[in-house]
Amino acid sequence: MPYKETSPEWLLAGHTHVAEYLKVPLHIFFTMPWTPTSEFPHPLSRVKHQVGYRLSYQIVDSLIWLGIRDLVNEFRKKKLKLRPITYLSGSHTSPPEVPYGYIWSPHYDWGSNIDVVGFCFLDLASNYEPPKSLVDWLEEGEKPIYVGFGSLPLQEPEKMTKIIVQALEQTGQRGVINKGWGGLGNFAMFQVHHGGAGTTAAGLRAECPTTVVPFFGDQPFWGDRVHARGVGPAPIPVDEFTLERLVDAIRFMLNPEVKKRAVELANAMKKEDGVAGAVKAFYKHYPCQKPDTVAEFKPVGSSLHKRLSIRGCFGFRKPSDK
Repeated sequence: MPYKETSPEWLLAGHTHVAEYLKVPLHIFFTMPWTPTSEFPHPLSRVKHQVGYRLSYQIVDSLIWLGIRDLVNEFRKKKLKLRPITYLSGSHTSPPEVPYGYIWSPHYDWGSNIDVVGFCFLDLASNYEPPKSLVDWLEEGEKPIYVGFGSLPLQEPEKMTKIIVQALEQTGQRGVINKGWGGLGNFAMFQVHHGGAGTTAAGLRAECPTTVVPFFGDQPFWGDRVHARGVGPAPIPVDEFTLERLVDAIRFMLNPEVKKRAVELANAMKKEDGVAGAVKAFYKHYPCQKPDTVAEFKPVGSSLHKRLSIRGCFGFRKPSDK
């Protein structure tokens, strides 16, 4: 299969074009904001001043389009038989009327076609039983600080580990340093992590004040949101991760008022049902077919179905396809 047919560069915006090709409605659900607002900047931008927040969405959209436009237009012309998108198009990634559902706690109203549905959780580890040695150690003292950065590669793991151990010693705290995925949930008092959307949500729902050490992408955005809600210090970019910054962050989280806000936020999150909110949003925007439209519907032939299948759009073929 040619590389360009599976390249993630055009898959980033492929949903719009496939929906146009199939003549089906499009409803986008995402874990970070892609709709312009003056409340905060685009997560992939580092705009610091509020006057530029709304503009940052247009800038990021344009920069992404500059990088993928050739691949997208080649995909539209050769695979979908659609006209290429001109450079003067107002929106490059998706039409402005497309409804969005954002998967985090509701707190802001964008308008009629935008829904903030709540975090969606899949509690796969509900039956997990930690090793007895860990349980015994947890019961010996105060809840520890959980430190983990998922599967993200560390440039200097030994140096970071040394900083973490020294920070725990200086603040008199116990800690668990985790390599890879997973968390301690309610076993932890605070959390220090990379700030992925799911990790941030899980930690906050577990009533944990949180320090975000962002690496890239939307992680700085979630670090800023945590700090704005008062449940964690300002994020520490990974290239600014020092003993002094981490000690200050731990002392920030030790403030009883921070823990109080974290508990209040967790209680609010536990009352949400993001999955139900997403389903409700989906059906709210789902276009109702009129009776005469249903009557006019005719099954498509098998050859046409091959050309209109999603598998066909992405270059996948059955052995029998020629």
